[in-house]
Amino acid sequence: MAQSPLHFVQQRVPLLRELPVEVTGISAIAFFVALGFGIVAPVIPTFAREFGVSALAAASVISAFAGMRLVSATPAAWMLGKFGERNVLTSGLVIVSVSSAMAGASQSFVQLLVLRAVGGLGSTMFTVASMAFLLRVVEASKRGRASSAWSGGFLTGALAGPAVGGVFAVWSLRAPFFVYATTLLMAAFVSWRSLRHAHIIEDAAASDPDNDDSIVTLRVAAAQPAYRAAVSVNFSTGFVRFGLINAIAPLFVVEALGQNASLASTGFLVSSIGQAVSLPRAGRWTDDKGRRFVLLLGSLITVGTLVTLALFQSVHMYFVAMLFLGASGALLSAAPTAVVGDVTRGKPRGPALATYSMSADFGGIFGPLVAGYLLDVSGGFKVPMLLAAALMASVALLVFRMPETRVKS
Repeated sequence: MAQSPLHFVQQRVPLLRELPVEVTGISAIAFFVALGFGIVAPVIPTFAREFGVSALAAASVISAFAGMRLVSATPAAWMLGKFGERNVLTSGLVIVSVSSAMAGASQSFVQLLVLRAVGGLGSTMFTVASMAFLLRVVEASKRGRASSAWSGGFLTGALAGPAVGGVFAVWSLRAPFFVYATTLLMAAFVSWRSLRHAHIIEDAAASDPDNDDSIVTLRVAAAQPAYRAAVSVNFSTGFVRFGLINAIAPLFVVEALGQNASLASTGFLVSSIGQAVSLPRAGRWTDDKGRRFVLLLGSLITVGTLVTLALFQSVHMYFVAMLFLGASGALLSAAPTAVVGDVTRGKPRGPALATYSMSADFGGIFGPLVAGYLLDVSGGFKVPMLLAAALMASVALLVFRMPETRVKS
């Protein structure tokens, strides 16, 4: 009997080989989503400007998507208990696909703004549902590796997207939206067909029919130091990596280092390579050495890198810093998700999961604003970088004080 495409991929990727095939499916979905987003994201502001709006209005299209992701996290988590992970996951992908195709056909700025906001709702449904699904199809002893595989799908797609997106953008600024819609439909097809017979694994406490509190509430989760540490790590990752670094690194290269802006892109590529190389080891360490060890290591590497970059500003140090930030990003992407799975006893639904998901969005929204303000006030890059280092140091302290949640086999 011929192998299915997912089994074919699983047998050829070492990280996936020891995991359930459903993880390969979820990772493939993540790849298609990130691939399409990498194609469309660079053209959104330029396309918006074609309607004759200001730069601020054009940027608001991106904010509308992020803002809707933020406010819809709790409703999306509620849907999981009502309709199930697979239905919410597939529906979210279809919503983003349809809204993206319609956005590509927009005839006014208002239409574009509203449709991208609708896409934010579908994006949250996908993110929350795929995270819950991921944690429910693997044993507790493999949650770190599964999280790394999922992150690897996003990373691979994110690297490939911009590389091919320029071809479609040259043809037409509307074309990337339709390509994005197509990749999302491919992801929805994988979700609907390949995950329909998924084997759900639940911890004994979560599957006990006599246990009325099988779903861990936000109040119960928040009372646990490990959950608070995971949320803090997720927030700080959004603040430092998706917010502050993305916002000021290009300016740092041009204004502080006196180099061409293209050097900033090379730095981000170096960071992605560092993350890609480190992801398999990060997942294995999370499962073998413990969540606390990996979170602490990732936090301390980030602190040391930011302090070094702030004090020793040079081109060589910029590339070294981006490489280490990529490696630490791999560590900080695998372990916190595994912690949430441990704390919620393998049944991550409701506000506890929504709060964890929202924390990164909060960080990503406030990171650029704080960095830009400090850059204007201080007139240099040292202050925002040292602030980011201080934030990560406080997170490292929370991690140091948390108990280990990994269940030893």
